[in-house]
Amino acid sequence: MILDEECAAIAGTVRARAWERLEPHAAEIDRTQAFSKPVWEELRSMGIFGLPFAPEAGGAGASTLAYIVALEQVAYSCAVAALYPGTTVQAAQALLVHAPEPVVARWVPRLVAGEVPAAWAFTEPQTGSDPRQLTTRARRDGDGWVLDGQKMFISYAAEAAVALVFAVAEEKRVCAFVVDTAQPGWTVGPAAEVMAFGGTGARPVYLESVRAGAEDLIGGVGGGFDVMLAGEAVGKLRVSAINVGVAQRALHEATAYALQRTHRGTAIGAKFAGIQSLLADMRAAVLAARALLYETARLHDDGADISARAAALRLVTGPAARKVTSDAMQVCGAYGMTRDLPVERLYREAKFYEVAQGSLELQRVIVAKDVLRSYLPDTHSRWRLGE
Repeated sequence: MILDEECAAIAGTVRARAWERLEPHAAEIDRTQAFSKPVWEELRSMGIFGLPFAPEAGGAGASTLAYIVALEQVAYSCAVAALYPGTTVQAAQALLVHAPEPVVARWVPRLVAGEVPAAWAFTEPQTGSDPRQLTTRARRDGDGWVLDGQKMFISYAAEAAVALVFAVAEEKRVCAFVVDTAQPGWTVGPAAEVMAFGGTGARPVYLESVRAGAEDLIGGVGGGFDVMLAGEAVGKLRVSAINVGVAQRALHEATAYALQRTHRGTAIGAKFAGIQSLLADMRAAVLAARALLYETARLHDDGADISARAAALRLVTGPAARKVTSDAMQVCGAYGMTRDLPVERLYREAKFYEVAQGSLELQRVIVAKDVLRSYLPDTHSRWRLGE
């Protein structure tokens, strides 16, 4: 789809600034696997955190599509930087929809401004992405709640000022709680060493008698699953934007190499049909993935439920990014496997999201169930009639 004037302007501005200010940090963050405060501050100065929020919430009033387009441009230069706004934006959006005014007033302006990070504490050591297996418990204590349990792979756990913690309350109902991480009982373990995106500082979190007020239960008792689903749908858009940005960068890197690398005086891209075939397939994959990404973001802006579509989007953009980066490595040959070129890092970043934030196998289950559920007895006949 063709971007409107506002989105196109945002894309151009963010692309230029990200290349100048974020790309120089990409290799270092990948090497050190450490959270980068300078990168966080650069993103704040670019206004990325406030893009998808209304002016009355302190935001820029842009669309979800504009936000996703901006993240794609950031990911092209520094993929891990495109993750930095993620859980903070996700938590702020959840609070605006579900939290009472005092909680919104306390946290949302700071999150929208990027003043402090927020964590999204759902995943546990044994549960993965299945809410039915959550073991973190919430019990009533006076007017409030006490939370006990352990979370795993929680990005920004050591930096977050606030976290949205998912726990099971009475009758095994999933709940979402706003937790101030400065209180006693919130402790974090060492960051995991991972193949890519180590700069998010994903860590285990231990909750020992962590308190949450009555107003900090958002979505009501048993409403945590709906809070999680809404947040994860936007999270899948974010991951897919990163996939597209990474794939586009890999295509450009491979094309540059194919034009510069020569064989007996002729550029390999001009000489070998095999190289041209790889580049053509890479371009087609990027275009298709981007088109579906933008269309899904537009549907979200229109108020559509994108839960299943966002899962399908992951099934398109994840394999596309992995295939494009793999082909880029093929074009670049042995040099593509060295750190002299960014291609090997791009490959690791693409592969990461075939597994993380809900594996592709889980996305297939979500999509298949939606296909079966939405097929009605007259679906086939209505389709043939153009209805």
